[in-house]
Amino acid sequence: MRLFSSLIAALLLPGLASGVLSAQSFSRGLRVATIVPGPAVKLQPGESAAVPVTVQIRPAYHINSNAPADEYLIPTKLTWEPSLLVCKKTDYPEAEIVNYSFSKKPLAVYSNKIVVVSHFAVPENVPATLTELKGEFRYQACNSRACLPPKTIEVIVPVAPL
Repeated sequence: MRLFSSLIAALLLPGLASGVLSAQSFSRGLRVATIVPGPAVKLQPGESAAVPVTVQIRPAYHINSNAPADEYLIPTKLTWEPSLLVCKKTDYPEAEIVNYSFSKKPLAVYSNKIVVVSHFAVPENVPATLTELKGEFRYQACNSRACLPPKTIEVIVPVAPL
């Protein structure tokens, strides 16, 4: 019996592992959310600046909102690298409330295209050498059957010359 179990394991495990690995490789390579390049942001020293980031979401997928309905769901989050500008707040769009067969209660999600707006305080001494703002957009994408591992993508917003 032990020999039989070992033989079954030797025959089946490589096939199962390769299926898992190929599914993981597929999900790593699948980009569900893409940052849509926008115009350069104009900064005025001593003022505040609204910086919109447009995100295109692949058809047949959704991403969790910034305030998902359940604790176990990973929220969407836009963060910025430290710079001379201070991000005071970030406004997320209103989520769609959608019923899915895999969830007992409705979920708060984003689909299609969204715009997330961060508000920065621009110091009086902002240098003319500031050419871009860098950040990260973290999300978890799902379709009607399964969720993919969370993903973080780079965000770069050009800054117009002062």
